[in-house]
Amino acid sequence: MIEKKQELSNEQGYKKYSYFKISKALESLLKKEYFLYNTKTFDKHEELEALYKKNFYDKYDESANSMVYEKYINNESFKNKALFIYAIIDFDKYSNFVKNNKEIKNPNDYTLEYSILDSKDVKINIYNLNILDISFVF
Repeated sequence: MIEKKQELSNEQGYKKYSYFKISKALESLLKKEYFLYNTKTFDKHEELEALYKKNFYDKYDESANSMVYEKYINNESFKNKALFIYAIIDFDKYSNFVKNNKEIKNPNDYTLEYSILDSKDVKINIYNLNILDISFVF
């Protein structure tokens, strides 16, 4: 299991951190600087929006797929989760992974947990995902 903690903010000694807990099986799919997600230096917003557009707006016609738009594409919570996945998982590495792994027997071997921690050790779990969640947005 890979565990990574990255400082998000420090306001008068009160710190917030991104906390990633990632299974070893997903390590090869990670972007090089995935841990910068949600930090002040994270600058990939346009890239993430372009992936969302490609995988959802360009793929599904709104009038023909109104339920998909209502349940997923226009759902802010779903969009945020998809953008998070795009920030963490490298598209090219994921594409190669899919080509080389036609069948996954246990999706729970491929997990990604993202939480926010603070300097008082309060942990808020934001996402708990596996390879099925990741495959859905690509």
